[in-house]
Amino acid sequence: MKDGSFQILLFEDNAADVFLVRMALDEAGLPFHLEVCSDGEAALRLVGHIEAGEASRPDALLLDMNLPRYGGREILECMREGAIGSSILVIILTSSDSPRDRELAAALGVEHYFQKPADLAEFMRIGEVIRAVLLQTAS
Repeated sequence: MKDGSFQILLFEDNAADVFLVRMALDEAGLPFHLEVCSDGEAALRLVGHIEAGEASRPDALLLDMNLPRYGGREILECMREGAIGSSILVIILTSSDSPRDRELAAALGVEHYFQKPADLAEFMRIGEVIRAVLLQTAS
């Protein structure tokens, strides 16, 4: 946490979902700074900058499993190989309900797997989930 706000990465290619995540975090009353990468190539580049010390370590990563260029699986595996990335709190935020994706996420130490709901009220719950996970790990 820097400047009293959580530094959160969001790797998400859907602009509407980015908007909803911001709204959910606001509604949860979580002080945050959100950095967004909209494709897997940009996400992997940012992960490399974090590992090299050229970008600050985030408090959490919200990761969509279905990104263009490189998917969430490749990004998550790459992160977990690094000294810094291996300790970053990861919350999967995806439309995928694939058992394979859930198993991979669990094996790679993901804190929470959240399937994107179609209902707006349920989507807003994401903010509370993220808030709870961040506050738990900050204490």
